[in-house]
Amino acid sequence: MKLKKPWVIGIFVVAVIVIAAALMSSGQQVEVTQANKGIFTQVIEETGYVQVIEEQQIQATQTALVSQVLLDAGDRVEKGQLVMILTNSALEAELASVRSQLAQVKSQLSQAELELLARRAELNQAQDDLDRKKALLDAGALAEADYQTAQLQFSKIRNSVAQQESSVAGLAQQVGDHQIMLDALLSQSAEWEVRSSVAGVLLDRPVKKGQVVAPGTLLAQIGADEGMEIKTDLLSDEIGQVQVGQKVTITAPVLGEQSLSGQVGKIYPQAYEKVSALGVIQRRVPVVISLPQTANLRPGYEVRVAIETVHKEDVTLLPREAIRLNSNGDYQVMAVVDNRMVITPVIVGDKNQLWVEIIEGIEPGQIVIRDGSQEVKEGSRVKPVQ
Repeated sequence: MKLKKPWVIGIFVVAVIVIAAALMSSGQQVEVTQANKGIFTQVIEETGYVQVIEEQQIQATQTALVSQVLLDAGDRVEKGQLVMILTNSALEAELASVRSQLAQVKSQLSQAELELLARRAELNQAQDDLDRKKALLDAGALAEADYQTAQLQFSKIRNSVAQQESSVAGLAQQVGDHQIMLDALLSQSAEWEVRSSVAGVLLDRPVKKGQVVAPGTLLAQIGADEGMEIKTDLLSDEIGQVQVGQKVTITAPVLGEQSLSGQVGKIYPQAYEKVSALGVIQRRVPVVISLPQTANLRPGYEVRVAIETVHKEDVTLLPREAIRLNSNGDYQVMAVVDNRMVITPVIVGDKNQLWVEIIEGIEPGQIVIRDGSQEVKEGSRVKPVQ
């Protein structure tokens, strides 16, 4: 029996050590996370649509027939380029009539001006003859009756010149009136040639050859080369967070893994009422986002925009699920200190869907339980798992 005692003591010591080690390693297993310094951002996400910055809409100004179509939607358009040609048979007939009348009146005016020149020459000759006969009368070499006859002839020719001058003036007035009519018709006929006033892309051409269009009909829609932008409608409750110049990230299925950067360029001053897809009446404010690079986006494409309303660097961050509220409504986390859970009050700043800014209470590098809703008794031993 005496020989067995050392063995018993040894076994007892080993058992104590094993039990102590087990106690040291025991505890509730919890998933933990570490507070780290990082960049905090907060965004407002919404659907938007690509549109051109400058757009020209060409409308018909008169009833006409689309006789020629020279470009299709998607074609490149240069400034002044002919897009289509319209015709108006009634206007063409009126134009031909006025041209004919103008030509006729101009011909009559030319003849009248030649006749006036002839009569003025005749008047000059009659004046010379009258002067000569007056000299003869004064010299006693001409009878008074002959001189009076010369006077009557001079007066007759002078009246004829006056009449011809009046005729020429009337014809000149008619030429002017017809020219005004012709210019007005030519101005209308110039509208038959539909031309682009900007360089860009033909976005839409809703009419086709042979179609009769009425005044006001949209003939062509052209997007200028000035670039594209995105228009989105934000809830009026969110608009207070948005400012001109804020960074925007744009994504879309057509972009694949690529994302584009833009910025808020304009916020409309007034909200409007819109019914959502679920039938809810909402107040929304249009916001325009500048788009320096367009990649393969095209007017009318649907995109997702994320407007960065908050951007902070070098702040302490924890996952949102690690933060919880106590019965007093104060924020706290379950910190892990020496493998034991310690409830730690914290002061938080901004929050987004994933992260919370920690202003006070937890320092970078400290470990906390990731799931703040997990049931863990304060002071109990825990086994952290990353």
